[in-house]
Amino acid sequence: MSQETLLRVVFAVVVFTMLGIRAYYRRRAAQSEGAVQYKESRLNIAIQWFLAIGGMVTILAYLIVPSWIAWAALPLPLWLRWLAALVGVISLPLLVWVQRELGNNFSTVLHVHSKQTLVTTGPYRTVRHPMYTVLFLLALSMMLIAANWSIGFFWLGGLFAIVGPRISREEAVMLEQFGDQYRDYMRRTNRFLPRLAR
Repeated sequence: MSQETLLRVVFAVVVFTMLGIRAYYRRRAAQSEGAVQYKESRLNIAIQWFLAIGGMVTILAYLIVPSWIAWAALPLPLWLRWLAALVGVISLPLLVWVQRELGNNFSTVLHVHSKQTLVTTGPYRTVRHPMYTVLFLLALSMMLIAANWSIGFFWLGGLFAIVGPRISREEAVMLEQFGDQYRDYMRRTNRFLPRLAR
C-alpha cells in the first residue's frame, strides 16, 4: 500500500470518526432539550449549510476521485502530512472529552434551552471554547493530510468564517443567560487556550 493510500485511509478515519462523534452528541442533546430559543440568524445557518455541503464534496472527491481536486494540491513534505495525521488522531479523544463535558448543552446552531447549564468542568475549567480549539486542530490536520487547499478552504476557512462572527454573540448570549456567574467565568479563563500563568 502506498503512502498516499495510507494517508487517505487515515484521513477517512479522522473525518468520519469526527462526524460520527458530533452526530452522536448532537442527537443525544436534541432528545433532552427543553424549550429552545434560537440565537443564530438565517444567514449564518445558510452559510453553515453551504460550507458543510462544500466540505463534504471536497472530502468525497479526495477519497473517491482525487483527480477532481488535484488542481488545489499543496506541495507538502510527507513528514508534515504524517505529523498532521498524528494531530488529527490525537484530536479525536479530545473531541469526545469536550463533547461529553458539554453534554446536553451541545448544538451546532447557537441557541439556549430551558435546561441549559453553565459547564465549567473538564476542559471548560480553563478554556471557554475548547470545542472550537479541537475543531481548528481537526480542520488543519485534514487540510495538511490531504495536502489540498480546497479542503482547507471549506473546513479551516469555514470554521474561521463561522466562529469569528459567532464568538462574541455566543458569549453575549451566555452573559444574558448566566449573568455574573458567566462574568466570573470569563475573568478566570481564556477563549481558546489555557492561560500560561495564573
